[in-house]
Amino acid sequence: MKTFVSRGATVPEVACVCCNLCGKEVMQNELGYFEDYVTLKKNWGYHSPFDGEKHAMDLCVDCYISWTKGFEIPVDIECKI
Repeated sequence: MKTFVSRGATVPEVACVCCNLCGKEVMQNELGYFEDYVTLKKNWGYHSPFDGEKHAMDLCVDCYISWTKGFEIPVDIECKI
């Protein structure tokens, strides 16, 4: 889950990213770039259990790996060369 802060700019800046699953904060390097993480967003349609809701979550790399290991059908992976 991202926390935003306004620093006088018109677009809010991401101040903090925490993994929704484990709660661990995703660290930033000395240049302010966040370590890699996954963001999932879903706008639920009609006749779903979440009719009309918008859900968003962030997962750290460790939780993503752990989560996807349990998939019956593996994640489709493409490598850039």
